[in-house]
Formats: sequence, C-alpha cells, structure tokens
Amino acid sequence: MAKILDYFSMSFVLMLLTFVWATLAFKNWIGALIFSIAFTAVIIITVKYILSKRNRPYSYERLALEFSIRGNEYVISLLKSVLKYGYLDCGKNYIVLDDCVIISAYKFSMLTIGDMGAICELAQKFKDKRVYVFARGIDRRAYSIVQLENVKFSLIKIKTVYKFLLRHDALPDLKPIKNKFSLRAFFDAVLCRSNFKSYAFSGTILILVSFITPLKIYYIIFGSISLIFALLTLTPLGNGTLMSPKVISDLENAANANNNQITIDELLNKDETENTEK
Repeated sequence: MAKILDYFSMSFVLMLLTFVWATLAFKNWIGALIFSIAFTAVIIITVKYILSKRNRPYSYERLALEFSIRGNEYVISLLKSVLKYGYLDCGKNYIVLDDCVIISAYKFSMLTIGDMGAICELAQKFKDKRVYVFARGIDRRAYSIVQLENVKFSLIKIKTVYKFLLRHDALPDLKPIKNKFSLRAFFDAVLCRSNFKSYAFSGTILILVSFITPLKIYYIIFGSISLIFALLTLTPLGNGTLMSPKVISDLENAANANNNQITIDELLNKDETENTEK
C-alpha cells in the first residue's frame, strides 16, 4: 500500500512539474496536459522496471523483514553457518570474534533508547572489543546512550549483511510477497484525518493562484478537489470508517443476543419464584 501511494504521489508531482514547463512549448493547455501525462507514464514505468530488475529475486528490505520475523537467533545461526571457526563464543543474539562482537538486533523498526540500553549492557561484558550492531537503523536520540556508556560502537545496515551472505551463497530462501491492492486501505490512507492540513494548504494555494494565472479553470478544479478531500477527512470517513468491518456487526449481534438471553433468564427465574411462593 505504501508503494502504491509513493507511485501515486511521484506521478502527480512529476506530471504537475512537466505540465507547467510544457505550457511554454505548447500553444494550448490540452497539448501540454497530454504531453505531461505521456511523459510521466514513461518515466514511472521505466523506474518500476529498473527497480523490479534490481530487486529480483531478493531485496534489502525483504531480507530485513525476514530477519525481523524469524528473530535474531536465526540471524546468528545463519552467520555461524558461514564462519569457519572451530569454536565460537556466542549467545542467542551475538557472536564474539577475535577483536570484535557482532550483535544482531533486527526488529520491525529502528532501535530505540531502550534497545540501545540493552545492547550497551551486553557490550559491557566485552569492554576491549569493538561492537558491531546489525539492525535496520537507530533512532537519533538512542545515540546518547552509546555516548554515555562509552561503547566502541558501529551500525551495520542490511545492505552490508546482504552482500556478505550473497558472496558466501548463504542467502535464505525468501518467499515473494504479493502486494495486493486494497480499496479500503487506499481510501483509509487518502482520507486519514492527519492529511487535513496538507489538503487544505495545497487547495488554498491552488485557488489563490487561479486568480493570477491564465490557466484559471485548471487551478480551480484541482484546488477544489484538494479542498473537498480536506472536508472529507473531517467526516467519519477520516477515522477509517469508510467500510466498517463485519466483525463489529457480529459483536453487536452477540451483545444483543446476550442481553435478550439475560432478560429471558430473569423472566424464567421470576416465574419460578412466583410459583414457589404460591
């Protein structure tokens, strides 16, 4: 979904930029618009083709995702399978070499202050060795922990690990991920309430520019579309309720059925009590 939005944003910006400059070469805006659409389509298709060739059959991000899913113990076992040492001092998430320590710390996001605190605590056991951390990245604030602990620290990103495993023919078999288009996810992302400021700002700018440009209709149309999207983000649609999940209906039915059952049980108990009193 994120890649689809990236391509959509890239296409819109590139088309707008091309259209503005094309108006200088064409006598009417229709010709400029057709040229900008065609030019944008060629560029986007070319970029997508090049990226698909480069990332086939693996990609850096796909390998990082695999490591995050399988865990750091899996990463260490994969590295150990390549190394030719007879005996290795290692743990679930680290390997000790002659002059350094390798710590695997893959997760679905960058390392935080808490993560770096645990890594520094582990690194203190090997004070005389350089510490190399394999991870997606480190939050800027987390570097303060390294400075306080005075750890000899270096971050090794997934690109370096990928190339190392590739050289030793040790890349794991990765199942391809099919990115299926979801209409609900698309509209939830487009109409997210956090997008209000962007839509409102761009729409206002486009409307104002329409008063000082000969392409008045063009700017009014796109400005109006942007402002309409800004309004939609303030409706219930902006809370991700464009297509309410069926599970909510099931919960409502179960809750109502439970209430009805309680009412019936109360009536039965009441009748039994009255009969007993009689």
